[in-house]
Amino acid sequence: MKRITTNLTPAYKKESSQLIKLAIPAILAQLAQMSFGVIDTIMAGRYSADALAAVAIGVSIFNPIIVFIIGIFLALSPITAQYNGEENKLGVKRAFQTGVVMSLLLALPSALILISLEPVLWAIGITEEIVPLASGYLNVLAWGVFPLYFFFALRFCNEGMFATKAIMYCSIIALPFNVACNYWFINGGFGVPAMGAIGVAWATIVVWTIMAISLVVYTLTSARYHGFSLFSNWLKPRLDDYMEVLKVGTPMGIGLGLEVALFGAVGLMIGRYTVPDIAGHQIAINISSLAFTLSLGLSIAVTARVGYHIGRKDTVQARQTGFMGICFGIIISMFTATCMILFHESFIGVFTSDELVYTVASQLIILAAVFQISDGIQVNASGALRGMKDTKIPMYICIVAYWIIGFPIGYVLSEFGGWGVKGYWVAIICGLTISAALMTHRFNKLTH
Repeated sequence: MKRITTNLTPAYKKESSQLIKLAIPAILAQLAQMSFGVIDTIMAGRYSADALAAVAIGVSIFNPIIVFIIGIFLALSPITAQYNGEENKLGVKRAFQTGVVMSLLLALPSALILISLEPVLWAIGITEEIVPLASGYLNVLAWGVFPLYFFFALRFCNEGMFATKAIMYCSIIALPFNVACNYWFINGGFGVPAMGAIGVAWATIVVWTIMAISLVVYTLTSARYHGFSLFSNWLKPRLDDYMEVLKVGTPMGIGLGLEVALFGAVGLMIGRYTVPDIAGHQIAINISSLAFTLSLGLSIAVTARVGYHIGRKDTVQARQTGFMGICFGIIISMFTATCMILFHESFIGVFTSDELVYTVASQLIILAAVFQISDGIQVNASGALRGMKDTKIPMYICIVAYWIIGFPIGYVLSEFGGWGVKGYWVAIICGLTISAALMTHRFNKLTH
């Protein structure tokens, strides 16, 4: 027994070190990218209420499209990681080239959808003066999906090759451009007219383009890819490569969409309640989303490391890494939950001084602290399964957890049980807890 312990401890320390080394840059990259939306909201709001409303509506329509597309591109991370584990340079090259081509193939229909949405805005009853602004915002973003999808393709391939620092640097580099271009294009100057909400979209395109250029420069010049010839001597396209990305990625896109839709549906249902309820809900969601970024960044590292070990045919180490990630997710979640409980007054005070809003937000923050642990477990268990290219069953788990069990419970509690806004937050807790249990069980079963 002593000999086994001696052999396992250094291996455990090495793997945990590798996981943390990948996770920290991924977390910082996620925080930087989240800040883009916060900056857009603040600067549009300072220009005018109409600009803020137009950006909010545009983002609420744009995000479901992007979430689904991200799910597809996420497939490139485990695919590349497994080729990396196999030390298959040709496979890595195929993954990169397949991702680049798919970025073009997916960007074109996305752009066509975005420029065709004005009738939808009228149909759902958006305020008359906001429709041209929101439509203009989406029309401009249609051009931005080309550099954005190109960035996604390179990003997830690089994450599969453990290059999370590159994503972090590209995101941080773009931050000052986001602030400067927002100010310039929103308010005008130096020959550019004031464009309000549409200026936010143009600034967003600049940010996405800078991120894409930065990442392609890294990919072309990094010693990590010496001898791979990633973008020279292009390989003959194989239908199987594209079908694999779609086969692995489409269920992930649907699964992510179902989770985002749960939060969106909860927000819409709460939108029928009082203003303090709506505002308190929004504040609590913003705080919990920021906390979730930590676990989400960790899950990126878990996917890459599990995929790498699967590529090396080392299922035992893949299992250890997956459960290590889940345990780290629990530790992170306990930390964020404790911070929410101890410092909720300070967190809420950043957003509001209204006593009624504060009361609602403080109640919901406690519920947000409860689901932190479930959220940390489910996102990392899902990341481990993603590293194994197991995405179809997790999609079904999302359907069951969020929509067959979670949301109906919240609806009954809120609409018939008198729980109000808190009932829908119980729906989130139930959905995430069931998802966490089933995802972990699935990973345990596959690697047992």
